[in-house]
Amino acid sequence: MTITIPGYSDNNRVPGFYFALDNSAANTASAARRAIIVAQMLITGSATPNVAEISGGYADAVAKYGVGSQCALMVKAYRALDSSGELWVLPLADDAAAKPASGTWAITGTATADGTLPLYVGDVLIPVGVASGDTAATVAANVVTAAKSVTTLPVSVTAADGIVTATALNKGLAGNDILLGSCLLGTAGGQSVPAGLTVVITQMSGGTQNPTTLATALANLGERVYDLYAHPYVDTASLTTFKQLFDNTSGNWSPMRQLYGHHITAYRGTYGQATAFGITQNDSHATIMPISDSPSDPMIWAAQIMAVTAVSMRENPALPVRGLSLSVLPPTDAGRFMFDERASLLYDGLSTFTVADDNTVLTDRLITTYQTNSAGVSDNSYLDIERLLTAEVCLQDMRSYLASLYSRFILVADGSKIPAGAKATTAQLIGKAASARYNWQCQQLWAQDPSTFAANLVSENAGNGVVKMLLPFKFADQLWVIAGDAQFVTS
Repeated sequence: MTITIPGYSDNNRVPGFYFALDNSAANTASAARRAIIVAQMLITGSATPNVAEISGGYADAVAKYGVGSQCALMVKAYRALDSSGELWVLPLADDAAAKPASGTWAITGTATADGTLPLYVGDVLIPVGVASGDTAATVAANVVTAAKSVTTLPVSVTAADGIVTATALNKGLAGNDILLGSCLLGTAGGQSVPAGLTVVITQMSGGTQNPTTLATALANLGERVYDLYAHPYVDTASLTTFKQLFDNTSGNWSPMRQLYGHHITAYRGTYGQATAFGITQNDSHATIMPISDSPSDPMIWAAQIMAVTAVSMRENPALPVRGLSLSVLPPTDAGRFMFDERASLLYDGLSTFTVADDNTVLTDRLITTYQTNSAGVSDNSYLDIERLLTAEVCLQDMRSYLASLYSRFILVADGSKIPAGAKATTAQLIGKAASARYNWQCQQLWAQDPSTFAANLVSENAGNGVVKMLLPFKFADQLWVIAGDAQFVTS
């Protein structure tokens, strides 16, 4: 057996003990797990648009991207549920041709009693003190003053003649999804409009044009691997850009790139609007959550869904991302999707959530928008996000394992006699190594049925130093349903 000791010369005649440290058989590290937020910054931020940076937390995001920016608010939402995972931010500038969304609270009357006017931007409360005798104009002016003390608003607030106008800080379509509200908790939550006053809300609208620099910004990410992307965009152009980024043959999931990744966003709309939107989507690397009339912004939903998914992925990528709590506000009772509606959404490429009795929002089932294959035939092979997460981890692990075994090796024909310790191998031996690693992956509960994998694996020497392999992966399943027949008898 020939033993090679790195750095030791066989011509050495000096007596002694010489030991080299060789880590080639000791690498048990897994790939770094990263999540990234792709959203818009404000011109007041210090960051450079289209350049990703690791996040230093919410205060850092405010400094870099601007207070109230999409980036800062999504970082805050993400960190509320994942305090330790590696988080990056890819900031985009507002498009030069974009317009901001705006909406109003129209206040009329004169207060006949002291009280507090509880206004909301999304799920953020603006408490406005009201004194008996305050006119609508006075109350409106006080709304502006109160809003200035709330540093997490995605809007600026102005007032004139009793009309309070909220204007999105970031221009673009996403601003149209910001909900304006009043007394969201109702009288049971101690909220009501003070006597003598009336508030009429005109919801946000008029926002146009999401950033057209999205493709350029994503291209700037280079070859750093990001497992999960969260963003606030559901327009066709933006979703198409993400779909192209992750494409299986030419994008991040192609064998020539192996960067993988999955993007998550949320959609505001009624059940009918959501189903009409969902059936137009077909991306195996996209997850979209319809949120109905939840006061919380879709970008907050997206950031929090990514956070709980990232935590689950680090624990085990095959674990169902189900029953995990979000800190968003739920839709109204009328806006919540019933069982049959959720069942339909899951056939329309859209994910689902449930609401507990205490109004906590829980993930139900996260699926991809992939519904049909290239032949237009219904296809459920990429249904659940867990399958894509598990596939990514397994492929990364297999690549890393084989690379650690076969760095700078000679390839010879199957059946060749290879001296012990020689840096040479055959396609057959590589196949056996892959089978052994698959068995280890099964022990991690990422995959299953190692005997079938070993029996059907093909590893062949294709010539010119190329080994081609057919790896019959069978990823772990998730437990979704337990059904039983409660058959009873009478005495």
